[in-house]
Amino acid sequence: MKKTPEELQAALDREIEYSKILNEKIDRLRAQLRNSISKDEYERTIACVQREYDQRLSEINLQPPRIYNERGAGRKKRATEEVIAGVLALNQQGLSQAKIAAQLSDEYGIIIGRTTVGEIVRGKYALSGEK
Repeated sequence: MKKTPEELQAALDREIEYSKILNEKIDRLRAQLRNSISKDEYERTIACVQREYDQRLSEINLQPPRIYNERGAGRKKRATEEVIAGVLALNQQGLSQAKIAAQLSDEYGIIIGRTTVGEIVRGKYALSGEK
């Protein structure tokens, strides 16, 4: 199967055109590579960002803790020492937190949620005057 000179010339023209496209792509990639940062620059930038982050974190950690609200503003605690003693006694009897909350609302006439009952049982509930 012999090819004519015209067919060979057309194949050569296609190959030359393809080579031009590839050379343009190579030139674009070289330009991108020249414009990109080196590994050392990248590592220096990362180290600088890490130092800034550490500095800001240490500033946050060195801030004084929030002071208790002296005016007494905010949500007031509903449970009294009597209610807390009742919760602990009912907990000793093995009642669930929801049942304890229901029984307290019947006995004392105040609504206390089961979450508050759980806080009292775990010892994380402080009265209004306590810190």
